[in-house]
Amino acid sequence: MARVAPLPRWWLWRPGVDLDVIRRAAKRKRFWGRLTEWDVVRSADARDVVHCEQFTDPVQRRRAGRLCGHFDAVRDLDPSRTAQVERLLWRALVALRDSQALREALRRTENRPGLIAAIAEPTRELAELDRRLDQFEDALRIVVEELDPELAGSALRRVAALDPL
Repeated sequence: MARVAPLPRWWLWRPGVDLDVIRRAAKRKRFWGRLTEWDVVRSADARDVVHCEQFTDPVQRRRAGRLCGHFDAVRDLDPSRTAQVERLLWRALVALRDSQALREALRRTENRPGLIAAIAEPTRELAELDRRLDQFEDALRIVVEELDPELAGSALRRVAALDPL
C-alpha cells in the first residue's frame, strides 16, 4: 500500500496587506469552529495572498514552494534586505501563478503550420520568466547555504538587487 503525503502548505501574503481585515472577513464567513491560519489564507482574495492550492501544475507548485522555503530560511537575516526580497518574491510568485493559464494553453496547442509564429513569442516570454525565476531561486538558495554571516549578508544584498521579472 502506498502512502500519499499531503501537499505541503505554504503561502505568502502581499507585502503591506492588512491581515486583521482579512482575518475578520474570514471569521464572518465561518460561523462555527476555530479559525486556523490556513482558513484565513484560503478565504483571502488572490490579490492579497499566493498559496500552494492556486498552482494546478505540480511542477510550478514545487517551484513556488522551493522559493518560499528558501525565503523562510533567510527571513531573519537582515530585516531591511528581506523586506526587499519579500517584495521581489511576491512579484515572482504572482507572475508564476498568472503564467499557468498560458502554460496550459501552450501545452494543449497542436503544432501545425502557421501556428508556430503565433506561439513563438509567448513561449519565449515563458522561457525568459523561467530563466529569471531560476536565477532568483539559485541566489536565494546560496544565501540559505552560506554559513559565514558576512558572506550570507553579501549574498542577501545580491538577491535584493535582482529583479526576477
